[in-house]
Amino acid sequence: MRKPPVKFIDIAREITRVTSMREQLILNAFDALEFRHATLAQTLLECIGNRQRAAHWMCTHQRAFGDRSAYEVLADGDEDSVWDEIPGYSVGDKSGRTTSCV
Repeated sequence: MRKPPVKFIDIAREITRVTSMREQLILNAFDALEFRHATLAQTLLECIGNRQRAAHWMCTHQRAFGDRSAYEVLADGDEDSVWDEIPGYSVGDKSGRTTSCV
């Protein structure tokens, strides 16, 4: 029995749908970060530049995290490691809520 031919328009639509869902999930995850780790989220916005880039940075698997995402590192309870890897962040008093982005 032969399978019906795959239509590329159907593939393109499905990829668009899944990409949209993924983007929404990434932004929803950043909403949760802002709620649970407000200072960390604010620092990311200041250092990375905008919400979308900061949200994607949190989801990106990074060598510094053992090829895990920052969310996975947070889930393990290691917030300090996330702070240490924020691009452009100079280490200061994290508990004092002061940020310094280069």
